[in-house]
Amino acid sequence: MRWPPKTIMGQWLVGTLLVQLVVFVVFLALSARQQFHDVKERDRAGLERQSSIIAASLAEPMQQHNDVMIDDVIHEVPLAASLKGARVTDTDGKVLRNTSPDLSMMLSAQERALLPQLLMERRYVHLTTEKGDEEGVQPIIADGLIRGILWVTQDSAIIMNTPRRVLENLLIYFPFALLGNMVLVAVLSASIARPLRLLRWASTRVQQDPNDLSGFPLPVPSMAAQNEAGELLMSFNGMVSEIARQRKGTQETLNLLDAMLGTAPIGFAFYDHEYRCVRMNEQFARMQGVALSECPSLRLRDFMPKDLGRMSSMAFVSERLIDQVFHTGETIANREIQVRISADMAPQTWLASYFPVCIDDEVRWAGVIVMEVTERRRAEEAMRRSEELAVAGGLSASVAHEIDSPLQSVTSLLCLIANEDGMNTQSREWLSQAQQELGRVSEIAQQVLSLHRQSSVPSDVKMSELLHGVVGLHGAKLRSANIETHVHVAEDTVLFGYAGELRQMFANLVGNSIDAMQHGGKLEIRARRALHNGRMGVRITVADTGMGMPENVRYRVFEPFFTTKGAEGTGLGLWVTSMILQKHHASLLLRSRQSKYRGDISGTVFSIFFPWEGVPRGPRIVPVAAPVLVNSVV
Repeated sequence: MRWPPKTIMGQWLVGTLLVQLVVFVVFLALSARQQFHDVKERDRAGLERQSSIIAASLAEPMQQHNDVMIDDVIHEVPLAASLKGARVTDTDGKVLRNTSPDLSMMLSAQERALLPQLLMERRYVHLTTEKGDEEGVQPIIADGLIRGILWVTQDSAIIMNTPRRVLENLLIYFPFALLGNMVLVAVLSASIARPLRLLRWASTRVQQDPNDLSGFPLPVPSMAAQNEAGELLMSFNGMVSEIARQRKGTQETLNLLDAMLGTAPIGFAFYDHEYRCVRMNEQFARMQGVALSECPSLRLRDFMPKDLGRMSSMAFVSERLIDQVFHTGETIANREIQVRISADMAPQTWLASYFPVCIDDEVRWAGVIVMEVTERRRAEEAMRRSEELAVAGGLSASVAHEIDSPLQSVTSLLCLIANEDGMNTQSREWLSQAQQELGRVSEIAQQVLSLHRQSSVPSDVKMSELLHGVVGLHGAKLRSANIETHVHVAEDTVLFGYAGELRQMFANLVGNSIDAMQHGGKLEIRARRALHNGRMGVRITVADTGMGMPENVRYRVFEPFFTTKGAEGTGLGLWVTSMILQKHHASLLLRSRQSKYRGDISGTVFSIFFPWEGVPRGPRIVPVAAPVLVNSVV
């Protein structure tokens, strides 16, 4: 038998069985409890009366110490059938008479412990022995003195006979009552279960093949013709007849649509209120990756490409727009939707228009026209980037041409002035400041010239020298800004690449860190051997405790001409850095945090991984027996 039962009859039978069983168990428990309680109370009362009668009969013989009369009383007084026997003892607990061989001739320890209470209280006491027997203890009193003690013991087996007989009768009655209920339920459920089985069979058949209505109309059993089940069958037959009539008219319309849209170069589809596809053309099915024959049984979200295992964002947006068409009856034109099919593929771009299909002033369907414009959007993006690169290249060439020659002349003139005799201390200090400012101008010019200058030959670059050199170049700025700098790099770390561009890249990162720590802080640079995505290489980290960057800035820092420094910035430093990283096939991880409250931690970390195979000969770390770390503090 299947559990839980799937049929109405099975559920009724099992439900009736469980209800009857629970009711019987509860009634049996309550009845047994009451029966045992009543019997026990009745027998205890009888035990007390019997004990009092026997004790009263023994009072005079015990006073006179007449053994013959005591024996006559013991043997002549009738004992109830529920009593096992009686014993008579003196006040010290010595058994003088015993009517049953089943009773001990000596008092138990429990019984002896009761003697002081009996002598003191001089009244009847009920006792449950260690063997479970009920025992009534009655002092035998004559002329105000206790002459002896009567011990009357009940037979517990006989006491329980009445409750047992009641329980046995209940157990005999229960199966017959249960069987009668089950038969009644089976007869009543048959008139309901058969029509419902027909409905289940018909519904399953229509669900499997909505176009197959050959099994209708369903027969209405005579037994169910006058009840709700029969009315349900007849209503279902009428509903199916109406569906068949409407389907015939709809099919004619759809055949016309198929002829019109079958060869269209763009995707067409029509949806009902439940987002079920009524019709789609071959082009739309091909775009969605499904067979055209599958579309009538699918909802929109079923065949749209999944976004990383979740419901497609295109499906979600499309359902919302279809709802809008049904509610407003207005066309929604040229909506651009992006959907990512998998994590390793670029997002696709779809251009969709949604329009109402009305019948008798009612929006019956929502039509969708879809075109894939992914390649067109990529071409437009590539053209835009090319234009930006062209502007940046032209600007760098112009700046290089305009600054290079005057800069060399000014540098030479300052050198000649510095060698003149007779210059006072103040003038030499001014000259030194002028040379420092000129060095800054030279550095800016070199960064701009690097926009179009490419190193032609890569070489082994000793990273300890390069990084310490970059830090030394910014030494004055670091000291004036009260920035503590740590460089951790092994002496033997060698990277195969373009030395000038690497130096410029790290100079840009260090310069940005200095600008972010205007009130002091900590700058840490590390280089170490690392494994990333199954590739070996070198990871270099530049971390500062500056003000950090908000999320909108992090997404744009590598765009050309984007800057947060106002007129002081050009917006080219990190863009050049990104170009250098691409040239070395390196990957960069940027993390930044801004403090929300005073005392919070803030800062920015640039973590760059250079793979060994990034440049044709590949970056490498020369292995030695014991690498030595060189730490420098500026």
